[in-house]
Amino acid sequence: MKGKAVNTGSYFVQGDVAIAEGAIAAGCRYFAGYPITPVSEMSETMAERLPEVGGICMQMEDELASIHSTSGAAVGGLKSMTASSGPGISLKLEGLGYAIKNEIPIVVVDVQRAGPSNGVATNVGQADFYTIRYGSAGGNNEIIAISPKSVQEAFDLTIECFNLAEIFRCPVFLLTDETVAHMRERLVIPEEGAIKRVERLKPTVPPEQFKMYPLETPEVINYPFPNIGEGYGICVSPYTHDSRGYDVTSVEGQRKMADRLVMKVRAHKDELVRVEKTDMEDADIAVVCYGGVARPALSAVQQARAEGIKAGMLRPIIVWPFPDGEIEAVADKVHTILVPEINVDGQMVREVERAAHGKARVVHIPHGGVEPHKPIEILEQLRRYGR
Repeated sequence: MKGKAVNTGSYFVQGDVAIAEGAIAAGCRYFAGYPITPVSEMSETMAERLPEVGGICMQMEDELASIHSTSGAAVGGLKSMTASSGPGISLKLEGLGYAIKNEIPIVVVDVQRAGPSNGVATNVGQADFYTIRYGSAGGNNEIIAISPKSVQEAFDLTIECFNLAEIFRCPVFLLTDETVAHMRERLVIPEEGAIKRVERLKPTVPPEQFKMYPLETPEVINYPFPNIGEGYGICVSPYTHDSRGYDVTSVEGQRKMADRLVMKVRAHKDELVRVEKTDMEDADIAVVCYGGVARPALSAVQQARAEGIKAGMLRPIIVWPFPDGEIEAVADKVHTILVPEINVDGQMVREVERAAHGKARVVHIPHGGVEPHKPIEILEQLRRYGR
């Protein structure tokens, strides 16, 4: 897989490699990272491939430098990405808040592993669900996160992350896990002409008329983002700003900026609903899960169906914003929703409970990590609650 930006063909590769190839196919030309398992194969692929297509791959001195470097490259005009796992993501959060506040379009990959802290570095977990949504200091923002279940989706959805970052002018997460990152499956990369890329919009007004941040119309998307060096004033700082980026300290200034960071995503929430449904037409018990857990869950649902249990599955693909309406619609028709996830404390299950509004029983199927759920563990709960 060498030489071209889009390596059209069929391959048998890891999810990490598929993410790297998806990023390059999407137009990524800058990657900054710091060594961490289980992201190593992605970083290695970017280090090999980016120079072949005129891009730059940097190993930074730490995780905070990595995300700030990624933001800097994006402001300079490059589609940019950084990647890490749980411990490294926590170190990136200060830089994440900076990118959110300055509406910088970057992609951040989180390959979840067993935790907390360093945990089991080479094995799977799913405990960063709330970290990526609420981890940046100060709140006052919405985030977009997409989660693949397969190697093919790892490629396809990485491209979607870059597109959404440009449309919404914000960081977008690819929230995956070690299961997807390290499994090997068939990857089909289409012809370059079949890949949809959203390119950065440039201002159509002179510099003296351009406002970097559309605070008066907070819900607007597809808003231009000029690059440094093109004659436009670009002010990016960690402080609350006005529409030109200059620091303000007033209540009204803070409100306008916070409204913008929330409403540009929230006002378009319906456009950011993407779920996969399996056997939901006549289901009276449902499994809701995301990422790599969807694989054993699907097997369990299929086995339950063979036993006469009317089981179905809903998988959020875009996990943030959370698909509240889809979950409520499931709760309207089933008596029980099972939520398997690779953590013990329960994270996505709380969002399911909130969205279900008490219309269905919600049952958490916890797992501490290192290995994913086995199908039988989910099937046993389908038997228990589905008869």
